[in-house]
Amino acid sequence: MTESEVEQIDVLAHTLNDIGSRIKREHSEREVELIFLNQGFFQSLGFEHVGNHLRSEFTLPSQKKVDFVTSGKSDNYRDSQTVVYEFKSPDKSLIKYQSQLFDYMNEISANYGVLTNGTRMRLYSNSPKGPESVYTPIELESADVDDASVLITPLSYLSIEERNLRSDAAYAAEEVLKTIPPKVQIDYTEEQLNIFAKHFSKFLRDKYQRKREHS
Repeated sequence: MTESEVEQIDVLAHTLNDIGSRIKREHSEREVELIFLNQGFFQSLGFEHVGNHLRSEFTLPSQKKVDFVTSGKSDNYRDSQTVVYEFKSPDKSLIKYQSQLFDYMNEISANYGVLTNGTRMRLYSNSPKGPESVYTPIELESADVDDASVLITPLSYLSIEERNLRSDAAYAAEEVLKTIPPKVQIDYTEEQLNIFAKHFSKFLRDKYQRKREHS
């Protein structure tokens, strides 16, 4: 696992802890939703803002409304992943609302479903036999990196391929910076970085193509 992947998982784990610590039993369902938004839960998964890939109060064909629906990027490993989110108030038992979530998941053929009351979160996948639990319920305030790592792949906006490439790029950037002599005058302005990136990508592509030709 790369340093970038570890960092993303760590950020998600801390975000879950932060959310869990802020939830009070008297909070309403809407307040739970707002805490998730305000504390950056969706941002930690790669969704920058509510819009095309993160929809709030999404209307299903049956005219029922889902709290949130996300759609992640597709790649060679998976189709575009759709995830249905249902939020409940902290005093609600999640088990009672599984059938509601499953109906929503089935109606739009969602790959995954998330049910949470702000203190606990349950993750479900849509298998050929129907929705089923993927992981043990997560207690948000005490969630750790193991819990966060389970959520990253199914819930993230970025495709598996892009996450891997981004991690590789982050590692390569760190290695490249180590090779730049101190005497080279780079002040890392946006203009300089754009020029550097343009030429670096060209040389990288040329070297990669030559390597493939001789392999």
